[in-house]
Amino acid sequence: MVVVQVKLKNMINNFFVKKNIITYHRISNKTVNDPLSISLETFEKQIKFLTNKFNIISLDKILDMDLPNGNYIAITFDDGYRDNLLNAVPILEKYKAPATIYITSRFLEGKCEMWWYEIKKFIDENELVNFIYNNKNYKFILKSNKSKIKAFKQISSLFKKLKYQQQNKLLELITRNTQRIQYTNDLLNVDDLIKLNSKKLITLGAHTHNHVALSYLNDSECLDELSTSKKIIEKIINKKVRHFAYPYGGEKEISGREPEVLKSLGYISAVTTQLNFVEKYKNYLLPRIYLSERDIGTFLILKLTIFYKIYFFMRFKLFKIF
Repeated sequence: MVVVQVKLKNMINNFFVKKNIITYHRISNKTVNDPLSISLETFEKQIKFLTNKFNIISLDKILDMDLPNGNYIAITFDDGYRDNLLNAVPILEKYKAPATIYITSRFLEGKCEMWWYEIKKFIDENELVNFIYNNKNYKFILKSNKSKIKAFKQISSLFKKLKYQQQNKLLELITRNTQRIQYTNDLLNVDDLIKLNSKKLITLGAHTHNHVALSYLNDSECLDELSTSKKIIEKIINKKVRHFAYPYGGEKEISGREPEVLKSLGYISAVTTQLNFVEKYKNYLLPRIYLSERDIGTFLILKLTIFYKIYFFMRFKLFKIF
């Protein structure tokens, strides 16, 4: 039995992807019903496992094509949540694990609306959501958790196509409230960013200014989103920002234009939420794996192997053909 386990372990090791970039959003010190958040306990278990099994290196180093043989991990965080500083950084420092944190620069200016949290809150608190948008009637009866999840996904698809001001207008339409919720305490401010910048293990990147899908913007708007976020963060930390994360990060939210614009602005990498087999736009459409609360033990191991890439391709790409 022991021999079989050892052989299985060695076989799985051979199927680990040599370079993986993993992504998080929030690290919570309490149990919350939030798909973007994982508990501090689970996060530490994951980092401890990754430290023992992989070489955790910075994003700069993982871009190096001449890395020695081995399995490498780069850790990233999206949006710019304060718990990255308060909860994640102490664990990263404990295990000497570098990470990159991508910042939505609008939040640093005190404009802290987040439509995804406000819509989720509104759905959770109501049994009926009904509104007319673009001459179409949307009606969601919300009497189960499943129906609420489905409604959130459908409504989210509307927001992802909109600019920042349009998102706030749609929020007003759906909630029938002109006052937007400000999630100021949940997000990094300027002082927090300066503290993060002082951490040797942390690299700061950009995540646009307004957290909007770039593919739905015209050329001028796209350039403004990418350049503004870079300039604001660079001014605060007095350091060049060279790494970027696409908001939402799917195929619909990224066009062939963005890699070229990013390159022209001095970015050297851009990460997605996709898992591609074929590399396009070298270093500007980098795949990432999202880790959730359940990704410990076997789930975590399998997610870092070639098998997960095959599963992802079969589920989200191949089946769309038929």
